[in-house]
Amino acid sequence: MNKGFTLVEMLVAIGLMALMALFCWRGLVYVADQRARVSEESVEISQIVRTFAQIERDLAERVPNTALPAPVTATELPRALGVYGMERGAVEVEIARFLPQAGGAPRAVRVLYRLTAAGLSRSTRMLEDVPSAAKNEVVLLPGATTLQVRLHAGGFWTQPGHDTRVQPTAPATAIEVAVEDGKGARYTKVFTL
Repeated sequence: MNKGFTLVEMLVAIGLMALMALFCWRGLVYVADQRARVSEESVEISQIVRTFAQIERDLAERVPNTALPAPVTATELPRALGVYGMERGAVEVEIARFLPQAGGAPRAVRVLYRLTAAGLSRSTRMLEDVPSAAKNEVVLLPGATTLQVRLHAGGFWTQPGHDTRVQPTAPATAIEVAVEDGKGARYTKVFTL
């Protein structure tokens, strides 16, 4: 009696191994694709978190109302905060804040958040400089396509410069910043004032 495998048994075993290899290969390709997507999404999320943290820090270190001149017309915004409407519904957010200096008193600067062709950017200029003197522009969120701002004032949400429902003007207690990217993802954060 001969011991061994017949040709049919060998072909069945090789066929089963090929089938298993195909399933394993597809599984590995799927895992590799998911890993690349998760890595890309984690980069996007870290950029969003850093951007919102920077906005929060700029708001926390803003110049107090008493250190700035009174506005010509009453507004719900703190004096150190400006929200300006631009063309096609875009907005720019400007914050006057203190910038620490090594070995000296902090100096006041204006920080501008706006959309550029590259995405959401942040730039600074000296408090007394003209608006066109912005320096140090850094793109915080590449690919951002929309920047929207709302204020919580007088018990409800309003868009600065658009809604006139707050009568008389009540000081804002919070600001909501919403950013949308080119893929349609929308990120929103509310900051207390």
